Amino acid sequence: MYAITGITGRVGSVAANILLNNEQPVRAILRNAGKAQQWLNKGAEIAIAELHDERALETAFEGTDGVFIMTPPLFESTDPMADHDVMLASLTLAIEKAKPAKVVYLSSIGAHLSAGTGAIKKLYDMEQLFQKLSVPTAGIRAGWFMENFAGGIVPAKQSGRLHSFLDPTDMLIPMIATKDIGKLAAELLQQTWKGHRIIELEGPCQYSAADVAAVLSGRLNQSIQAKAIPKADYETVYRSFGASPKASALMAEMTSGFNSGHIVFEKNGHEHIKGETLLEDALSVYINA
Repeated sequence: MYAITGITGRVGSVAANILLNNEQPVRAILRNAGKAQQWLNKGAEIAIAELHDERALETAFEGTDGVFIMTPPLFESTDPMADHDVMLASLTLAIEKAKPAKVVYLSSIGAHLSAGTGAIKKLYDMEQLFQKLSVPTAGIRAGWFMENFAGGIVPAKQSGRLHSFLDPTDMLIPMIATKDIGKLAAELLQQTWKGHRIIELEGPCQYSAADVAAVLSGRLNQSIQAKAIPKADYETVYRSFGASPKASALMAEMTSGFNSGHIVFEKNGHEHIKGETLLEDALSVYINA
């Protein structure tokens, strides 16, 4: 039995569907019982638990061969770091009590750094705690999500400009499709190992915002130019997306960390894997929507 958090999202749903398609038992951990039916229809068990509810999580994790954990971005939280700390405390206690056979969790590129990473600092904290657990763990340090550009496709089509937080727009960084993260999570859950692993994950090649604009230009049959968002506007733009002031500040610091070259893979003896999905394929569903 494999328990999956974040199962309604892009990563968790991929991992769960792969396992179910391989006739592996899945326990869907949901916050909202109203979303249970689609997973029941696929043959999954259901567990209702918030990530800050230690007792519910313990029950959800009990008797499992593996648990996949990803925590939410907490964009709307008035204090994302404090709220995330509560979740981590509940998760670690629940894991130690339930003793699943292993834990696979979603981390991030740059999560080995203790400062200057903004929102990624939450995942540094997660790694530090999870690597002290008594059960085997595997953290997936994923690159910049290719799907981060999905929300800019319609405005780019309308204006001919793809607004980008990545600056300069021709700067290459590791990117990864969420499909490939979910695939790796499913693979790891079915493996056996001892101790604590870190797996760095990026796509088949690195991309820039200009590359995204080029993909859109070709697919939309119109000229799309990448335009960098000024650093002074980062927090304002994130707040326009619905993020709280503190969440916006964390996201702005993270963005600056990527642009300065501070946020990179550690490459210190860790496993390093390249996914299969190309940028144009990851964005195709959003371009055609």
